Amino acid sequence: MTPNRSSTRPVRARPLPLRPLPFLALVVALAAVIPFGAAAQPVTGIVVERGNGLPVSGAMVMLFDDAGDRVDRFLTNAAGQFRLEARLPGPHYITVERIGYANLTTDRFQPGPDDGPMTIEVPVEPVVLVGLDVEAGQRCEVRPEEGRATARVWDEVRKALAAEAWTREAALYRYTLLRFNRRLDREAETVISDNSALSDERDAAFSSVAIETLAEKGFVQAEGDSATVYYAPDAEALLSDPFLDTHCFGVTAGAEGLIGLTFEPITGRVVPDIVGVLWVDESTAELDRLVYRYVNLIRSREIGEPGGEVYFSRLPNGAWIVRQWRIRMPVLDMVRRRIVRTAYREEGGFTETITDARDRKVLDARAATVFGVVTDSVGTGPPAVPIGVEIAGTRRFAITDPDGSFLFSELPGGSHALRVMSPIVGTWEIAVPETVVEGEPGEVTYVRLRAPSLADALAHSCGGAPRPEGTAILMGRIVRRGGGGAQGLRVRVGWPAATGFAPPRIAAPLRPEGERGPVWQPGREGHYAAWETATDERGLFLVCDAPHGSRLRIAVDGPDGRVPFAATTVFVTPGRRAIVETVLAGPDGLR
Repeated sequence: MTPNRSSTRPVRARPLPLRPLPFLALVVALAAVIPFGAAAQPVTGIVVERGNGLPVSGAMVMLFDDAGDRVDRFLTNAAGQFRLEARLPGPHYITVERIGYANLTTDRFQPGPDDGPMTIEVPVEPVVLVGLDVEAGQRCEVRPEEGRATARVWDEVRKALAAEAWTREAALYRYTLLRFNRRLDREAETVISDNSALSDERDAAFSSVAIETLAEKGFVQAEGDSATVYYAPDAEALLSDPFLDTHCFGVTAGAEGLIGLTFEPITGRVVPDIVGVLWVDESTAELDRLVYRYVNLIRSREIGEPGGEVYFSRLPNGAWIVRQWRIRMPVLDMVRRRIVRTAYREEGGFTETITDARDRKVLDARAATVFGVVTDSVGTGPPAVPIGVEIAGTRRFAITDPDGSFLFSELPGGSHALRVMSPIVGTWEIAVPETVVEGEPGEVTYVRLRAPSLADALAHSCGGAPRPEGTAILMGRIVRRGGGGAQGLRVRVGWPAATGFAPPRIAAPLRPEGERGPVWQPGREGHYAAWETATDERGLFLVCDAPHGSRLRIAVDGPDGRVPFAATTVFVTPGRRAIVETVLAGPDGLR
């Protein structure tokens, strides 16, 4: 290929028009293809792990018709939920894929208007890439056979590329990119010039031209008589039949726990092409980056080493994005009738910010982001109602979405203590556990939280979970007739001294901001241990770690201890984590 005198131009990353929200786009697309009189049938459900019922987020759920043609696909949300559309009646089946785990395909079923949500249980069967026989996969194969080392690595790469392609297709995010165009010296060691500019409102970091054009004409093409254009492959190109039919694949070992899927043009292919490696994390099977170089160019040392890199990132909700990319191209000129490389030109882009459809920054190169999911108290689904999450010590507060997810963006780097603002806080005025996460500028930290039960909150007050086996926490609330906590009353709790039981001296639950309250004063009355405290304005008292099967005698007196207000005995039921006892104190003492 004879180059032109003028400097080359890089891969084109044209801004694409913003598309509607995924569901709206789906409705419009379906309306165009469904025959008159037919109606698209929704197929909804949840993906959970087999054996524990935990929802699986970021799994690709694909709907196929009876002929094996893919009808629709969806990436499960934070609660593991999906929504698909069956365009025509007839048998269908679903395949669920998630990176790092074995796939699952359901039996065939007939979508119907009266069908409720499906529950698909996927096996917790990790894909093992560590220790993979790399030597067995060094031979370059076109569409490697299932079960071979190359096929196993390719399958994980394919899942990530498909998720990235779906993320762009669904128009989930808008990108602000820092685009750069640099001129380097002949050896690519010194930057001669650097022009950078922000490019916003894009729905992809970059996009390539149609793979059919690249397969036919090559990845380096002459444009007119003044420029040579270098093209980089996007996810659709790497997944396409034209690319898979014209390239062979193998595996190679890498440093730092990486394994590489290599690719190169098949024998006999002469158009300008690319050869490279898709690097995958051995332990997680997640795609890290694509490194490639151009081949089948002019036979001259002056061409140098043109190539590029594409870095991928997985967002906590399972969506995949291109985080940054670059292409390096030689600048060739005719000097004294000889082709000479006078410089390199490097062009690329860094993702500065990513914004979702609600204008929330889900990634910011200059600030930390925390994305989280709150489940119900048993951890198997989102809370029944929206629930608040706050960053302790700040005014930052978020309300969970229906799938239980929440987002904090534009945070400083460092530690952030999160707490779920359960109704427990308002009802009982007691503290709930906090979860500390580390935020790093330019990164998204993922956290999974569980809405605390009262038992969780009481365990937090007693010193943290887990509490000793075979014990329960007793919280008593002393109320006066007419309602309201009774403040300033003396509470005595007794049990046989021979049991040897001595609880922590914490006598009241922590307040919402973590402030400590009254403590127990140990004492003894005959054969009984008798511990005493005074109630605060909440009227609460706490006995931590009471042995199952024991009986606690509770007496409530006036502030001076002379007027008995209430007396009761509480049995600590085996198997219970927490027991709540309400004690009614009469205004004139016991009668």
